[in-house]
Amino acid sequence: LPANPIMVRVVAAGGKRTRHLWARVAYLVVLFAVMLLGGQLFADSGASLAQLAKGSTQMFISVSFVQLLLMSFVAPIFTAGAISQERDGNTFDILLTTPLSNAQIVFGTLLSRLFFVWALLLSGLPIFCITMIYGGVTTNEVFLSFGLAACTALLTGSVAITISMMRLGTRRTIFAFFCGVAAYLLGVGALGWSGLTAVPEAAYGVGTARQMSWLAAFHPFLALLVVVGETPAPE
Repeated sequence: LPANPIMVRVVAAGGKRTRHLWARVAYLVVLFAVMLLGGQLFADSGASLAQLAKGSTQMFISVSFVQLLLMSFVAPIFTAGAISQERDGNTFDILLTTPLSNAQIVFGTLLSRLFFVWALLLSGLPIFCITMIYGGVTTNEVFLSFGLAACTALLTGSVAITISMMRLGTRRTIFAFFCGVAAYLLGVGALGWSGLTAVPEAAYGVGTARQMSWLAAFHPFLALLVVVGETPAPE
């Protein structure tokens, strides 16, 4: 994959585009703003270490949720038009005549677009490190949160590029896909949050009467609640 010609071409050309730079800047501004809003407790000079640790935990949870939400919708934006751009440039048919295998075409096209999404993800790592200053947040939680966001981007990006490949990648279809993602996140999330799908063996969260839902295996935000300890997983 590192030497895949499709990936090399897209990454080399796209890495020089100003709009990608501004996309990273906007992404970091959003995360930093959420961190500042969630870190109001740090402005209290009289706060105890326990309060600061609790504030760090809440700030980490807020930033993690925003990061996961952005990954759910940013990845399809980068990947949905991949095949359409090849067709519009009349290069798709030429691409099929090259010695590249089907796997090389698929993975090169997908991962070259996800490269920019994962670059956005990694650019936010210093912000997450700030949440660890006062304790309350572990390195394991940070990397699990990033892994969950990366896998969510991979899944939504793969579905978006599949729709584009099936010659259904019109604007109306892509808009319907975004609506479907939003409906899934809201619908399944509400069902898991209601407690009707709770795992009986799971412990209750600290300070809450809520247990882990078995839907956490199929919903990124319910899984994130397990990662941050809001709904602990059973042994």
